[in-house]
Amino acid sequence: MYPKLRQLQYLCALVEHQSFIRAAETCCVTQSTLSAGIKELEDLLGQPVVDRSFKKVTLTPFGQDLYKDAKLMLRQAEHMVERAQTLTDPLAGPMRIGIIPTIAPYVLPDILPLLEETFPKMELQIHEDLTARLLNQLGEGKIDLALMAFPYPVGDFKHKVLKQEKFVAAIAKGQCMAQKTMRLSDLKNHRVLLLEDGHCLRDHALEACALSPRETWQTFRASSLPTLIEMVRHGYGMTLLPEMAAQSGLGSGLDLIPFEQPTPTRDIGAAWRPSARMNAISDTLCETLKRGLFSHEPVATLRKSA
Repeated sequence: MYPKLRQLQYLCALVEHQSFIRAAETCCVTQSTLSAGIKELEDLLGQPVVDRSFKKVTLTPFGQDLYKDAKLMLRQAEHMVERAQTLTDPLAGPMRIGIIPTIAPYVLPDILPLLEETFPKMELQIHEDLTARLLNQLGEGKIDLALMAFPYPVGDFKHKVLKQEKFVAAIAKGQCMAQKTMRLSDLKNHRVLLLEDGHCLRDHALEACALSPRETWQTFRASSLPTLIEMVRHGYGMTLLPEMAAQSGLGSGLDLIPFEQPTPTRDIGAAWRPSARMNAISDTLCETLKRGLFSHEPVATLRKSA
């Protein structure tokens, strides 16, 4: 008798979520089913996998080695299924797309209809998370493609830049009435509010504007763009807003001021794990995503619409 893939999935989920309850939810089973599956795995191998003398999830030394082997075996099994699916119809089946929070709400209304039209047999699954976690999920085979912002190191993953996006200055109404455009040097005269550490938008804004963290006002740091905008709207400072967020209406009630040259920008693109299926469809998939990204109105209209 050999371990079943389902038992190995239970083990990996338990380690990654550090909770029997969350692991069971991820595997779409009850907690008792997952616990029974782990116990069956231990009985089959004749060795304890989980050290039950601790309140938190702790693996035995054997369990730690088994977890590494289980991850490899699950990836190999996924590769076999993926290879068979590619030979049958690479445009069908699940497509798990991860998107960072500073992109997802502003492009999904444009991208999803295009993806459904281009890939009618595809089952789209959208996951929103920070860049670092999305790349981890990509490496673990939990998602197939990450729509993210660059520059960002992606290691051995394939990637493609789809669009360059401008930043605009967002400031409370009336604070810069006479100013039609903004220079990068003007930022030193303002309190610049940014997202908290961990958001790549923060790093991209700092890099694009040649600012150091010391030059930003960090009494308040927000975990999301909507929260950041509320702080700006109430006069706590200004921020740099991605063009797509400004065009979505997020900056309503603010003065949105375009930058003079050199305009600060970030790149929007996709990263994916090399595989038979993704190699077959990546060009078509990226072109579809690019069409959705370019469906927004030009930046020249921003000052009027704000």
